[in-house]
Amino acid sequence: MQTVDLQEDINVVSGCGPLKVWSVVVTILGDLLQSEEAWLSGPVLDALVGRLGINNQALRVAVHRLRRDGWIISEKRGRLSAHKLTPKGWDETEAVRAQIYGFAEATEVVWLAVGGPSLTAAEFLETLPAQAVSLSARSALVAGSVRSNEDVLLSRFAPERLPKWAVAALIPDEMSAEYNALSTAVEYVLAHTTPEGILDRAALRLVILHHWRRLRLRHGEVQDAVLPSDWSGARAQRLVMQALTRLGRPDVAELERQVGLG
Repeated sequence: MQTVDLQEDINVVSGCGPLKVWSVVVTILGDLLQSEEAWLSGPVLDALVGRLGINNQALRVAVHRLRRDGWIISEKRGRLSAHKLTPKGWDETEAVRAQIYGFAEATEVVWLAVGGPSLTAAEFLETLPAQAVSLSARSALVAGSVRSNEDVLLSRFAPERLPKWAVAALIPDEMSAEYNALSTAVEYVLAHTTPEGILDRAALRLVILHHWRRLRLRHGEVQDAVLPSDWSGARAQRLVMQALTRLGRPDVAELERQVGLG
């Protein structure tokens, strides 16, 4: 392995897409806080985002937005602040944890839903769950259980092969390119020696996790159930899980000691 240049590795991964600060904060709290009652100190959060090129002013704006939107709670502890997820923030985080960290159970059934002639395309879309994938104006794929509807024909979806137009609907070229870019960046990181400092390791882990989370939440169970095992998202997942295992989830108490709070 090559010797790690932490900032170079972070820059390579950061270049995979935008770093919206409020979303980065959600990624950090969701990864590091492993119980609903856990807190993360402001200095630790500041040290981590600073390694990602995010300044303190941008962090303050993001924290204010997340408090306003009911995602986090902040409190003063002497002159310093600390943050934790609200019940809403915790529930939203838990709802996608298996999807993000790669231990969600495989979907057993995918349905082909076809809208009847009495439905407009807009009306058909309203009948579908959020993570359904449209194939055409009045056809879609839906994973798991769905409610029957007199205006919608449902049939188990089990094609011998997917035509190119269906693959393009399931994983558009732009999304596939983003997954491939993340795979390339994570391969670059995995070729390097793991950084020794706990804050450095945490920052590298979190920027990888953030971009994976950003992409992963844009598709659901349908793609995992229908696309072949070598599709771009599956390859990215294997590499990201390898990186997260190598970098490890840091202990919050140890992070606090590193910034002089312990």
